Amino acid sequence: MPAKTSAALVIDASVARAAGETEHRVSGACRSFLLEVREICHRVVMTPEIREEWKKHRSRFAYGWLASMTAKKKVARPGPVENARLRQTIHSLNLTDSVREAILKDIHLVEAAFATDHAVASLDETARRYLRQLTEHVKSLTSLVWVNPTKDDEHATDWLRQGAKEDEERRLGFNP
Repeated sequence: MPAKTSAALVIDASVARAAGETEHRVSGACRSFLLEVREICHRVVMTPEIREEWKKHRSRFAYGWLASMTAKKKVARPGPVENARLRQTIHSLNLTDSVREAILKDIHLVEAAFATDHAVASLDETARRYLRQLTEHVKSLTSLVWVNPTKDDEHATDWLRQGAKEDEERRLGFNP
Protein backbone atom coordinates (compact mmCIF):
# COMPACT_ATOMS: atom_id res chain seq x y z
CA MET A 1 0.00 0.00 0.00
CA PRO A 2 1.48 3.42 -0.92
CA ALA A 3 2.36 5.84 1.85
CA LYS A 4 -0.34 8.34 2.71
CA THR A 5 0.94 11.81 1.90
CA SER A 6 -2.04 13.88 2.98
CA ALA A 7 -3.82 13.72 6.32
CA ALA A 8 -6.79 15.42 7.94
CA LEU A 9 -5.42 17.07 11.08
CA VAL A 10 -7.33 18.43 14.05
CA ILE A 11 -5.53 21.65 14.90
CA ASP A 12 -6.43 23.12 18.27
CA ALA A 13 -7.16 26.81 18.60
CA SER A 14 -4.11 27.01 20.89
CA VAL A 15 -1.96 26.61 17.76
CA ALA A 16 -4.06 29.16 15.85
CA ARG A 17 -3.76 31.66 18.70
CA ALA A 18 0.00 31.28 19.00
CA ALA A 19 0.75 31.37 15.27
CA GLY A 20 1.70 34.98 14.77
CA GLU A 21 4.07 36.94 12.61
CA THR A 22 6.65 37.67 15.30
CA GLU A 23 9.97 35.92 15.70
CA HIS A 24 9.02 34.60 19.13
CA ARG A 25 9.90 30.89 19.30
CA VAL A 26 6.35 29.67 19.99
CA SER A 27 4.82 31.97 17.40
CA GLY A 28 7.36 30.90 14.80
CA ALA A 29 6.93 27.20 15.53
CA CYS A 30 3.15 27.39 15.20
CA ARG A 31 3.37 29.54 12.07
CA SER A 32 5.85 27.10 10.48
CA PHE A 33 3.60 24.19 11.37
CA LEU A 34 0.55 25.79 9.73
CA LEU A 35 2.56 26.77 6.65
CA GLU A 36 3.80 23.18 6.30
CA VAL A 37 0.26 21.85 6.62
CA ARG A 38 -0.77 24.05 3.71
CA GLU A 39 2.36 23.46 1.63
CA ILE A 40 2.18 19.68 1.92
CA CYS A 41 -1.55 19.71 1.17
CA HIS A 42 -2.70 18.22 4.45
CA ARG A 43 -6.22 19.20 5.45
CA VAL A 44 -7.45 20.92 8.58
CA VAL A 45 -10.47 19.45 10.34
CA MET A 46 -13.18 21.98 11.18
CA THR A 47 -16.20 20.86 13.15
CA PRO A 48 -18.62 23.56 14.34
CA GLU A 49 -17.02 23.40 17.83
CA ILE A 50 -13.48 23.75 16.50
CA ARG A 51 -14.55 26.61 14.20
CA GLU A 52 -16.07 28.47 17.17
CA GLU A 53 -12.85 28.07 19.17
CA TRP A 54 -10.83 29.32 16.22
CA LYS A 55 -13.11 32.35 15.80
CA LYS A 56 -12.55 33.29 19.45
CA HIS A 57 -8.82 32.63 19.66
CA ARG A 58 -7.11 32.74 16.27
CA SER A 59 -4.38 35.20 15.40
CA ARG A 60 -4.49 37.44 12.35
CA PHE A 61 -2.02 35.07 10.68
CA ALA A 62 -4.22 32.02 11.43
CA TYR A 63 -7.26 33.85 10.05
CA GLY A 64 -5.50 34.37 6.72
CA TRP A 65 -4.13 30.83 6.78
CA LEU A 66 -7.59 29.33 7.29
CA ALA A 67 -8.98 31.49 4.49
CA SER A 68 -6.28 30.18 2.16
CA MET A 69 -6.96 26.58 3.25
CA THR A 70 -10.66 27.13 2.55
CA ALA A 71 -9.88 28.56 -0.89
CA LYS A 72 -7.73 25.53 -1.66
CA LYS A 73 -10.53 23.22 -0.49
CA LYS A 74 -8.26 21.80 2.22
CA VAL A 75 -10.79 22.00 5.05
CA ALA A 76 -12.31 18.69 6.14
CA ARG A 77 -15.78 19.04 7.59
CA PRO A 78 -16.84 15.68 8.98
CA GLY A 79 -20.45 15.04 9.87
CA PRO A 80 -21.52 14.81 13.50
CA VAL A 81 -18.57 13.64 15.57
CA GLU A 82 -19.87 13.67 19.14
CA ASN A 83 -19.20 10.34 20.79
CA ALA A 84 -21.75 9.84 23.56
CA ARG A 85 -20.16 6.56 24.64
CA LEU A 86 -16.75 8.19 25.10
CA ARG A 87 -18.28 11.06 27.07
CA GLN A 88 -20.26 8.66 29.25
CA THR A 89 -17.13 6.63 29.95
CA ILE A 90 -15.27 9.77 31.04
CA HIS A 91 -18.17 10.73 33.33
CA SER A 92 -18.18 7.25 34.86
CA LEU A 93 -14.47 7.20 35.73
CA ASN A 94 -13.23 8.09 39.18
CA LEU A 95 -11.67 11.44 38.27
CA THR A 96 -11.44 14.69 40.16
CA ASP A 97 -13.83 17.35 38.94
CA SER A 98 -10.96 19.49 37.67
CA VAL A 99 -9.45 16.62 35.65
CA ARG A 100 -12.83 15.63 34.21
CA GLU A 101 -13.55 19.26 33.33
CA ALA A 102 -10.17 19.67 31.61
CA ILE A 103 -10.71 16.52 29.56
CA LEU A 104 -14.25 17.42 28.56
CA LYS A 105 -13.14 20.93 27.59
CA ASP A 106 -11.11 19.40 24.76
CA ILE A 107 -13.06 16.21 24.08
CA HIS A 108 -14.37 17.68 20.82
CA LEU A 109 -10.79 17.55 19.50
CA VAL A 110 -10.57 13.84 20.31
CA GLU A 111 -13.97 13.18 18.74
CA ALA A 112 -12.99 15.03 15.56
CA ALA A 113 -9.71 13.11 15.38
CA PHE A 114 -11.54 9.79 15.74
CA ALA A 115 -13.86 10.82 12.90
CA THR A 116 -10.91 11.62 10.62
CA ASP A 117 -7.23 10.59 10.65
CA HIS A 118 -6.62 10.22 14.42
CA ALA A 119 -4.25 13.20 14.71
CA VAL A 120 -4.37 16.26 16.97
CA ALA A 121 -1.96 19.20 16.99
CA SER A 122 -2.19 21.17 20.22
CA LEU A 123 -0.07 23.13 22.67
CA ASP A 124 -2.15 21.81 25.59
CA GLU A 125 0.20 19.49 27.45
CA THR A 126 -2.20 19.20 30.37
CA ALA A 127 -4.91 17.74 28.14
CA ARG A 128 -2.38 15.38 26.58
CA ARG A 129 -1.20 14.20 30.01
CA TYR A 130 -4.75 13.60 31.26
CA LEU A 131 -5.75 11.77 28.08
CA ARG A 132 -2.63 9.61 28.32
CA GLN A 133 -3.64 8.67 31.84
CA LEU A 134 -7.07 7.62 30.56
CA THR A 135 -5.69 5.17 27.99
CA GLU A 136 -5.71 2.45 30.64
CA HIS A 137 -9.51 2.78 30.88
CA VAL A 138 -10.37 4.04 27.39
CA LYS A 139 -8.46 1.80 24.99
CA SER A 140 -9.56 3.75 21.90
CA LEU A 141 -7.43 6.68 23.08
CA THR A 142 -4.24 4.64 22.70
CA SER A 143 -4.27 5.08 18.91
CA LEU A 144 -4.72 8.85 18.96
CA VAL A 145 -1.68 10.80 17.73
CA TRP A 146 -0.96 14.04 19.60
CA VAL A 147 1.71 16.44 18.42
CA ASN A 148 2.87 19.75 19.88
CA PRO A 149 4.44 22.04 17.24
CA THR A 150 6.42 23.92 19.90
CA LYS A 151 8.24 20.89 21.34
CA ASP A 152 11.56 20.69 19.52
CA ASP A 153 12.02 17.00 20.25
CA GLU A 154 8.76 16.16 18.45
CA HIS A 155 9.95 17.52 15.08
CA ALA A 156 6.38 18.35 14.10
CA THR A 157 7.18 19.85 10.71
CA ASP A 158 9.31 16.83 9.80
CA TRP A 159 6.39 14.63 10.82
CA LEU A 160 4.14 16.59 8.46
CA ARG A 161 6.65 16.24 5.60
CA GLN A 162 6.75 12.49 6.16
CA GLY A 163 2.99 12.20 5.71
CA ALA A 164 1.75 12.77 9.29
CA LYS A 165 1.78 9.05 9.92
CA GLU A 166 0.43 7.44 13.06
CA ASP A 167 3.90 6.80 14.46
CA GLU A 168 3.87 4.62 17.54
CA GLU A 169 5.85 7.09 19.68
CA ARG A 170 3.36 9.90 18.94
CA ARG A 171 0.32 7.95 20.13
CA LEU A 172 -1.23 8.63 23.49
CA GLY A 173 -0.87 4.95 24.34
CA PHE A 174 2.88 4.88 23.69
CA ASN A 175 4.83 3.72 26.69
CA PRO A 176 8.62 3.91 26.13
